[in-house]
Amino acid sequence: MSKCLGCGISLQTEDKNTLGYTNNIEKQLCERCFRIKNYGEYQTVSLNNQDYQKIIESIKASSLVIYVSDILSLNLASIPKFPNMILVLTKRDILPKSIKEEKIINQIKKQSFHFLEIICISSFKNYHLDELYQKIVKYSKGEEVYLVGNTNSGKSTLVNKLMKNYGEVEQIPMITESMYPSTTLDKVKIKLGTVTIVDTPGLIEEGSYLNILSAKELKQVTPKKEIKPRSCQVSGHGSILIGNYARIDYQTNYPNSFVIYTSNSVSSNFISEKNNTLKDFIPHKYFVPKNQDIVLPGLGFIKFTKEIEVTIYTKKSITPHIRENLI
Repeated sequence: MSKCLGCGISLQTEDKNTLGYTNNIEKQLCERCFRIKNYGEYQTVSLNNQDYQKIIESIKASSLVIYVSDILSLNLASIPKFPNMILVLTKRDILPKSIKEEKIINQIKKQSFHFLEIICISSFKNYHLDELYQKIVKYSKGEEVYLVGNTNSGKSTLVNKLMKNYGEVEQIPMITESMYPSTTLDKVKIKLGTVTIVDTPGLIEEGSYLNILSAKELKQVTPKKEIKPRSCQVSGHGSILIGNYARIDYQTNYPNSFVIYTSNSVSSNFISEKNNTLKDFIPHKYFVPKNQDIVLPGLGFIKFTKEIEVTIYTKKSITPHIRENLI
């Protein structure tokens, strides 16, 4: 059965309203991928993590797994555990150049999670891709190599750059890329020299802004260039708005500070505590120990250096999580 080279779904000509539809079975793209690539039109899908989990469970224990994560939303606790795994942190180009990636890698290693290698890359800048490809060849041992990660982690962009850099011939069409959840729908195999890469569907991160935002909002919250962190010097108690996506009410017993890492297109503004803007959102209360981040999945994270009490108001279904300072 022919499969779409953009998303991996089986092609069919019978039903326009079913995934994989094409008006010509000889075509290499389904109608959905064609419209994403050429018109930026996204069609929602009905697949969920149970469908994707079956694909993950089919990966042999001996296979090399490349786990791809957006560097802003990394959540070590949610990463499936495979015996042979390389952690790839994408979108290095959106973090300030002053941040030393060696420190990020060392912070991850301190948390006692086993990876064969940890590497920061930028597919857009071609940064560290030669090093990554060499590691893939080194650890693959002739078996298929699986790319796994959450939606919008940069996985498909990475695959396309690997195809362009290391494929023996130009492969057209390339994997479908978009900022929307569930763009890749099934396994897609790509031959790169002696290595076969298998791109898998992005796992849907429960509680992420990516699942609820409109196309216009997704464009605003997705960083396109180097982030300018916003440092907030605070004391006592007060409130800050992060765009119209979240509100932070804070309380501290001494002069304190925290740093907000989101797209430059998302504003951060102090407001009066008496201002009820976004107070109708869902409150999440935390006592944050020193040197912790609070991650707002799909939006960014807030770095705290001292202990502080905060209440973060977010839209329904958003689930913030706490991690050790990544930076």
